[in-house]
Amino acid sequence: MDTTIRNLDPFIYRKLKAKASVEGITIGEAINRAVKTWLNIEPKKHKSILEIRPEHIGNQYRHLSEEIDEILYKEEMA
Repeated sequence: MDTTIRNLDPFIYRKLKAKASVEGITIGEAINRAVKTWLNIEPKKHKSILEIRPEHIGNQYRHLSEEIDEILYKEEMA
């Protein structure tokens, strides 16, 4: 989202711009990080595929994989 920030202290803006440049990030990303910290918003955790657990979706779907294979590959299997 593009937005304008009014009444920003020029000294603070220059410090922000310099720090963002050193960090190799945009001013927008620097502002996002600062606001997330100020609001105590936790960064999103990236889950490892090893942390994903299967879910039970009901007995009516226990043969779903086989049924899909039959529909998709019935000509190839014959």
